[in-house]
Amino acid sequence: MVMKFFRKKKNMKIILWTIAILIIPGFLIWGVGVGGGDKGRYYAAVVNREPITLREYHMSLGEVEGKYREIFGEKAAELFKNMNIEHGVLESMIRDRILIQQAKRRRIRVFDSEIVDVIKSEPVFLDEKGRFDEAKYRQIISGYPTEELRKIEDELRVKIMTEKLKELLIAESGVEVSDEEVAQYIKTHQITEKDGESIRRTLLWQKREQFFNQWYAETRKNANVKIYLSFEEPPAAAEQQQGAD
Repeated sequence: MVMKFFRKKKNMKIILWTIAILIIPGFLIWGVGVGGGDKGRYYAAVVNREPITLREYHMSLGEVEGKYREIFGEKAAELFKNMNIEHGVLESMIRDRILIQQAKRRRIRVFDSEIVDVIKSEPVFLDEKGRFDEAKYRQIISGYPTEELRKIEDELRVKIMTEKLKELLIAESGVEVSDEEVAQYIKTHQITEKDGESIRRTLLWQKREQFFNQWYAETRKNANVKIYLSFEEPPAAAEQQQGAD
């Protein structure tokens, strides 16, 4: 496992079992409420029969709100009033579930070596010559608890898996940019310095993103998603809707 790269696995199982006993409710350990009963008491949503628990949701929401507070400070509270951040966080979690399910359906795998390569490329772990500095790396992660390192590993695995899915879908679609599209772009934007290849790369990136977003929108629409939470519409969105009416 990549955790060997993060830290020695000594007492790993003991730590994980201790965490499980402390934080996992009894009804989940014994299976009560899973797959039956009032799911709304335990789940935020279910995506193609795969649940997003309330605990998972509230942890993600807390992390996002914490990041907003770090960036915006006291202004974060005002931003929260005009944003439906709760709904945004849940939709992001639903998106992750759908993408992971789609990747697994296509038997996309992520190898430990790929995660290690990503870690080694992080700027914070590089020396002045741009090489991976293991001593610097170990010094930085020494202050992280084991469960946090495992979470980082899981997040990297999901990120790599979804990127592989995206690349596979785009490759299958045959998205490309023609010479005519490049010429039309130059003409429309009245570009004097005609760097055709640079423009082609920009247009290709835009078409790739557009294709993937459309694919996801269609996949999301066809997914069996049951949401058990209700969200209040933020004032700004409500005003916009009234104006449209």
